[in-house]
Amino acid sequence: MKQIFIFIASALLLLQPSHAFPRTKRNTEAVLALFQNSSSEEVDPKVQLVVTTLNDIVQISKWVLEKGSVVVNNAVKELEALPVQDELLRANITRMSKIGTESAQFKPEEDGQSILKLLDYMVSFTEMMVDYENMPDDSKQKAILKTALENNGYNKLEKDYEEKGVQLAKDFDQEFGKYVSGLTPAEKVDEAKLLKWYDDYKAETDENKKFDKFGDFFDQIS
Repeated sequence: MKQIFIFIASALLLLQPSHAFPRTKRNTEAVLALFQNSSSEEVDPKVQLVVTTLNDIVQISKWVLEKGSVVVNNAVKELEALPVQDELLRANITRMSKIGTESAQFKPEEDGQSILKLLDYMVSFTEMMVDYENMPDDSKQKAILKTALENNGYNKLEKDYEEKGVQLAKDFDQEFGKYVSGLTPAEKVDEAKLLKWYDDYKAETDENKKFDKFGDFFDQIS
């Protein structure tokens, strides 16, 4: 599941103004503006591709925060009932409680600022879960967290999330194919950088590197 979390998080980080380069910040603002009006405006095909991809990520983010917050908050209740809690466990419980509560309480709207807030919560959630996944499998801390999480539906969340991540990748390939098929020879020359990025993305066989490359997609808008 760690790879799927990274797959989504790598894209989200580039869409966060606090992490993005200046050009990407401007692109983010433009994409979010178009995202809100894409159904009623004629949009440049490349920007529409980005908007469609962003919409898919937003929908997954909403789902993760809704379902994931239930798993995390219920796990927190179980962890808080443990009679022995060392400092590290308390720190993990505090972090999980904060992120789980904020995620559960957040009600996203369709405006740009709300979308950015949604992505911000999603990054916090995914970073928390990546940290959990990266814990040594034989550590006592992970064993305690694993028991609480799995007792409260983590395995199903993991399975469903992986399926959604795989479907996102398939949908992206399909949408990118549609975009490329509509380009003229001259436009393909103009879009050489983006097409080169996609060729590299498709050719990458290392799973982790491939997920990292996907995150670079949102930096290809010019």
